[in-house]
Amino acid sequence: AGLLALVLLAWPLAAAEAQTPGSPATLTLAGRDSSRKLTPAELLEHPQLRTIAVPNDPVFKRGMSYRAVPAAALLNDAGIGADDYVQARAIDNFSVAIPAGLLLDGEAFVAVEDPARPWPLLRKGTESYSAGPFYLVWTGRRAATVSSEFWVYHLAGLSRADSPAKRWPQLAVGPEVAADDPIRLGLDRFVAVCLACHKFRGAGEGGQGPDLGQPMNPVDYFRPDALRRLLRDPESVRSWPDRKMPAFTPDMLPDTDLDAILACGAVHEAAGSSRETSSSSSTTLARRESSSSSSQGPPSRSAAACARPPRWLEPCPANGDIRAR
Repeated sequence: AGLLALVLLAWPLAAAEAQTPGSPATLTLAGRDSSRKLTPAELLEHPQLRTIAVPNDPVFKRGMSYRAVPAAALLNDAGIGADDYVQARAIDNFSVAIPAGLLLDGEAFVAVEDPARPWPLLRKGTESYSAGPFYLVWTGRRAATVSSEFWVYHLAGLSRADSPAKRWPQLAVGPEVAADDPIRLGLDRFVAVCLACHKFRGAGEGGQGPDLGQPMNPVDYFRPDALRRLLRDPESVRSWPDRKMPAFTPDMLPDTDLDAILACGAVHEAAGSSRETSSSSSTTLARRESSSSSSQGPPSRSAAACARPPRWLEPCPANGDIRAR
């Protein structure tokens, strides 16, 4: 089923009401049994409000200072625990699942824009717009290690959710794929980086781009070298007025991770296009597709390394703003 497609053109729903730019700003916090809405004024009066410094903000591309409330304080009030996931949703159909444990360790904050001291405007082409009034930011070691997708500006809500694997089992690779196979690394990176902007045959919440699993998958009409070029420099392949597909530079998506995503995408495409194909043939096709498009190919990982939790629990370093909205 072509999982690679989600990357290329690259609430639970009842938990948060949709917002659109220009509507009254509120932040929805939703736990298992209840939800509430907070205004900027209410958060600016929060007892745990503080000033934090972010030396290298990946969205503003500069050092920033924010008035912010610890994410842990807000999530604890909503009854969200370390074993949960949190769906962070923005007003522009960006939506990413974040392990709650990352948000509860004291280095995640909800920054609140003070109308008396507005943040600099973001720019896209000739347009300027605000990132506020709510923005999920990170400090300390997390600022350098979490995926750039976890820096959620235009934040509209934080809602308790099940893990992506539980919500969308169709994303999983088959049991025939060994625990130490790079294909599983590809799935981990795909979930951490790509689901925020796209759906795949209905799986995922992201609405930034189209559902690329239907009606046709780009792996059916792109050569492997063209796919790599699309990911690294999309404007050199195709462009259009409202293009949001960013350039995934090596510091955002290392070659080893990109290779693994390609391998994972190929095995899903093989399974989707030929159900009668044996599982071993599908896996062989994935490895052949990956090796033909890279001189080195993804390195194998030991079974011991893969025994740890999925990589989306500890996202790879990803500098820069992947989400070019």
